Amino acid sequence: MSLVLDIKKRYSGFTLDIQLEAGEERVALLGASGCGKSCTLRCIAGVETPDKGKIVVNGVTFFDSAAGINLSPQERKCALLFQNYQLFPNMTVADNVCAGVKDAGDAAARRQLAEPYLGIFGLADFADRYPARLSGGQQQRVALARMVAAHPGIFMFDEPMSALDAYLKSALEQNMLDLFDVCSRTVLYVSHDIDEACRLCERICVMHDGHVEEIGSVEDVVRRPQTLAALRLTGCKNTSRARKIDDEEVEALDWGMTFNVGHEVPDDVAYLGIRASYFHVDNRAERGRNSYDLHVARVSDSRFERLVLLDVPRIDASTRLQWKVNKVRMPVDELPQAGETLRMHFDASRIHLVCR
Repeated sequence: MSLVLDIKKRYSGFTLDIQLEAGEERVALLGASGCGKSCTLRCIAGVETPDKGKIVVNGVTFFDSAAGINLSPQERKCALLFQNYQLFPNMTVADNVCAGVKDAGDAAARRQLAEPYLGIFGLADFADRYPARLSGGQQQRVALARMVAAHPGIFMFDEPMSALDAYLKSALEQNMLDLFDVCSRTVLYVSHDIDEACRLCERICVMHDGHVEEIGSVEDVVRRPQTLAALRLTGCKNTSRARKIDDEEVEALDWGMTFNVGHEVPDDVAYLGIRASYFHVDNRAERGRNSYDLHVARVSDSRFERLVLLDVPRIDASTRLQWKVNKVRMPVDELPQAGETLRMHFDASRIHLVCR
């Protein structure tokens, strides 16, 4: 199973220009809203037509502008799952599952055909129900069963869990993994959630302004991002413009801070990033070498973390550093408080440098 994608399509004020190849694997498409993630899926599915280029899935050419090939959506045998699942409200669950299956037969045959696929997702007893009588999670599982039943050449998901609560989302991620276990296909998964992408996918494709900014394994993109877009999309809360000062020293221009990163700084370094949990209080550290006395401007709590906003040395800075403290591991009376000044140490090995 494979995907070869090389297309261009001009929209109003935006051009999609993407090249991507994938095998029998799960690839997450990450990027800010409007960067072209959903447009990419729609072009593959045949819902939209590129201006030029080529789309080949499992050796079948879906689109080739030079050769004049443009298969209809029905001919492409793609499975595309949107946020709202797009079940047919006037059809039973069994009929919805069989909607993409040719010659599914009469009602009894369709029910018999649908039950094994529904069974994969724990819905075998719901075959005769209508979508209106299902919860959001059950509707999603019906949509997943329909995808499997159609035996598509490629699976595509467009933020299918963005409207679900945390508990249901966690359970349905397991349903997604069940699907991937039984169907060896190329999977493209659009998401804004880096943690969701890491749990479900094997590679991450970072998109920005209509093109692929960076692509690699989950480990590579999260631990060794190469671009500002990847830094931010993988959850790095603290980023600044950067300038090389010395062989191993770099200045964070937006913060008025200088860091020794313990290795050669690229001459064309453009940005640096420090994740919100990658620095700590160290009162023994010598001030000035990756250690700064910073004022706590504000704190706010979630269930297990305290978010601490720290003023940076640059007086006219418009941003503050975000520091996340694990509340479970720290005694309550030791948690940082607004108004304190803390000596914060920044580990050289955990400072990301990128050149674009």
